[in-house]
Amino acid sequence: MARKLTFIDTESWWCPQLAGDYQRLDPASQKHRIGCRRIGVAAAFDVDIDNQGRVSVGTLTSWTEHAHFDEESVVANLFEHLRLRPGHTVVSYGGVNQDMRVLGLAAMEYGLRLPPQLLNTPGRKGPRPHVDLDLVLKASGKTYHHLSEVALRCGVPVGLLEGKARIVKPVAAGAWETVRSHCELDTLILAIANLSWLASQCENGLRTQQAIFTLVAGFLRQRPDHPAAELLRAYAEGIEARLTAQWDEAA
Repeated sequence: MARKLTFIDTESWWCPQLAGDYQRLDPASQKHRIGCRRIGVAAAFDVDIDNQGRVSVGTLTSWTEHAHFDEESVVANLFEHLRLRPGHTVVSYGGVNQDMRVLGLAAMEYGLRLPPQLLNTPGRKGPRPHVDLDLVLKASGKTYHHLSEVALRCGVPVGLLEGKARIVKPVAAGAWETVRSHCELDTLILAIANLSWLASQCENGLRTQQAIFTLVAGFLRQRPDHPAAELLRAYAEGIEARLTAQWDEAA
């Protein structure tokens, strides 16, 4: 079946003011809670799969607190991106436990309207407008996988995954651009994992390596100067070489 997907990722950090105020209310609490986080970066990557399994890459875009002034602007821009794509399914990783909760609190604080994919609609019928791949892979089991673990099993080079768990809030403009690039790369990694999963579920005509090549090549067309561009090109070239070898053998 044809699918329109938007892969999203956010980066958020503890807000000292919110955390301090909550600490006054609950002095015994020694943990920073999710409700005390604010979103500083968001990214979205649009991908289509037609009814024959052919993949095409759409828009890759992102927003930062540094470029757009504050959390409200970052979240509002992400919501507008999704609102303009009502037929797209939103795909996140760990989104139910973190991203959606922080986005929801931001919407409440700033009086923002959630896009249709993120609305709480009990009893909704039909395809789910938001899929958390982390929960899909967990299924009825007890084990959650890190996205990096999943990506390694999908053949993503380890060099593209280094530093994923060590993101601190930037200060300088260059550091903000580094985190923006990291967030955009995470949407590509998520897209690779999701399409690999769809292929394993017998998605009509979808071929994993061809799909991954298209994703990486499409990402590079839009971000030729990405900090990971050299690794991404080598990754794509390796896939292309393997596919060419398979076609030569078949001939």
